[in-house]
Amino acid sequence: MRSGLLSRLGPYVLPLIVLVITWIVIAAVTPTFRGQASVFSVLQGFPMIGLAALGLAVTIIAGEFDLSVGSMAALSAVIAVIAAPAGLIGCIVIAVAVCTAIGALQGTLIGRLGINSLVFTIGTLILIRGLTWMLANNAPIMLENFEITDPLLLRFGIFSWSSIVAIAIFVLTGFFLAYTRWGREIYAIGGARNEAIAAGVPRVRPLAIAFAISAFTASVAGALAAMRGGSAAPQNYEDLLLSGCAAALLGGISLYGGRGTVINVALGVAVLSVVGAGLAARGSSASLVQLVTGALLLTVITIEFLAGRLTLGNTVFGRAIPKAAARRPAAGGG
Repeated sequence: MRSGLLSRLGPYVLPLIVLVITWIVIAAVTPTFRGQASVFSVLQGFPMIGLAALGLAVTIIAGEFDLSVGSMAALSAVIAVIAAPAGLIGCIVIAVAVCTAIGALQGTLIGRLGINSLVFTIGTLILIRGLTWMLANNAPIMLENFEITDPLLLRFGIFSWSSIVAIAIFVLTGFFLAYTRWGREIYAIGGARNEAIAAGVPRVRPLAIAFAISAFTASVAGALAAMRGGSAAPQNYEDLLLSGCAAALLGGISLYGGRGTVINVALGVAVLSVVGAGLAARGSSASLVQLVTGALLLTVITIEFLAGRLTLGNTVFGRAIPKAAARRPAAGGG
């Protein structure tokens, strides 16, 4: 029983240790980053970076990689502002529905045509960004009625409506991946694609669902940010891909596909949020935040690599890279 419990907890040990140490260090050097305010600041990282990382992680688990998350968030933001007369919920639903449909189409084409997802989503990244500029008439746009955004400014202790929505999406995605047939197909197609297809797992459906989820989460992030800020700019969120990828990797999502959970993503997002919010409370520059984030990411990757080489990954960190998986990068398709 103890070995079974350790096996289940193994994938979360390293990111959890990193989170605890990072929080202790940041709180020690930043007196203002303590108590309820610090938790609220960390949770505020989930509506943007967290949702982007979540969707990106699902495509990585499926053995692919979605480079278009930043463009998708910007498109959603612009559509939400344009559709603002439909009301707060209405404009968000419209923006998310359009972007989710585009994401599903991306996954379907990647699956049916056997195109490398990195190559394909470079194209859609550019195409969607161009469409965003056209919809915004090549300039930032603003809401005409800022009153509809008032609910998003409310705070409930350590939560806001944005963080509540983000956490709910994390929970639902976790249940979907773990307890539904379609979720298990995403793991199967990412972990051993040829074997999964031979066993009867469809090739197209898991990829269509994975990219639909990625577009859904990115579009929710973009729409919520636009409504909170009351404006949208076509050039926004260009660095969202890097932040989301860093959070997923910090949490322990395997680039070799087929492994990782929503909890891994949440831990990675929490680490990134602690670094960003804590150093911002100190008045540190963005360059220092990037430096610390990069150092943490390299440290985690190095530890995991060494653990795999020493064959300790499955028992300690739960993510040793099998030799068969090492022959094929996850983010490639085909």
